[in-house]
Amino acid sequence: MGLFGSKESSEDLMYNGMSLMDKNQPKGAISLFNKVLKQDSKNVSALYNKGLALNQIKKYTDAVTCFEKLLEINPKDAQAQNNKGIAMAEMGNIQDAAECYDKAIEADPKYAASYFNKGVLLDKLQEHEEALISLEKAISIDPRKPNAMVYKGIVLGKMKKHEEALNCFKNICKKY
Repeated sequence: MGLFGSKESSEDLMYNGMSLMDKNQPKGAISLFNKVLKQDSKNVSALYNKGLALNQIKKYTDAVTCFEKLLEINPKDAQAQNNKGIAMAEMGNIQDAAECYDKAIEADPKYAASYFNKGVLLDKLQEHEEALISLEKAISIDPRKPNAMVYKGIVLGKMKKHEEALNCFKNICKKY
């Protein structure tokens, strides 16, 4: 090792970046992911995790840019498409967010998070019946996660289907 320019390996930088993400320190992680991307601008893992970190710190425009770069490399990346949708929804770009969720579902019909996020978006648009369909799909794909079940109960409550909502919450309490 020389005194100048000792190059950190991408693997070490990624490991340390992910460690910071686990410790809820996205800003520090972003700088490490940027170092990886300086070495390899097409590192999909660094692009994806940088996008996640940018979403965490509410830099949604930058997150979208990150996910778009990743999608240029791998257009069928359901997770990138889904997280781009989250950033779009947070910026108020509802139509673009919905398209992202649909593209994510098309890329991977077994990716429950896209159905969940689409259900949440549809609920916000007061399209409760359609929201329930998406949430049901998320539940059927990944029945171990309670988030879609909880949100389904909330939507049922908004629809004044109180008994169904109550049953939904009772089932969640039994399961968890």
